[in-house]
Amino acid sequence: MKVQTGCIIELKYILKKDNKQGEVMEIMDEHWPFKFLFGSGILLPAFENELDGLEDGMNFRFQLKAEEAYGLPDSSKVVQVFKDDIEEDHRYPIDNYEKGDFVNLTSSKSSTVSGVIKEISKDYILVDGNHVMAGQDLFFEGQVLNVRKAREDELVHKRYIEPNGIRSHSRLSEPPNE
Repeated sequence: MKVQTGCIIELKYILKKDNKQGEVMEIMDEHWPFKFLFGSGILLPAFENELDGLEDGMNFRFQLKAEEAYGLPDSSKVVQVFKDDIEEDHRYPIDNYEKGDFVNLTSSKSSTVSGVIKEISKDYILVDGNHVMAGQDLFFEGQVLNVRKAREDELVHKRYIEPNGIRSHSRLSEPPNE
């Protein structure tokens, strides 16, 4: 079967920064493959374009320029959030934040700022809302492991769903929101 809209795709790949010789950023292997609904509009269009029409067992190798991937860094997405405006979360007090943390900060004005902490001062936290891979060329090399028609529930939810409803081999010992 060919990779096409409405199919569940399983891939193994190595993602490297910039090119084939670049730093390894992510590995998805046959023991923990990347599974997704092709054509759902969730993935990078350029990524899906490179896979379109491939078949089970076929290898792929391609580079996405930063503009095709997560774009170039946008300085308007770097936001200064004053500590006095942040709604306190009893599970993780403001004083526990560190440079490099990924955060979702809600201000007293009910706006949310998401991103990586770039700086912490006495009065504010500087958050970079750009995607962590913004400005980076991406190099993918891998193989299509399986292609199948999506089930009705997957089409309705526009995503891959495990047959038993949960991801196999999950390391979660308790629900994440408790």
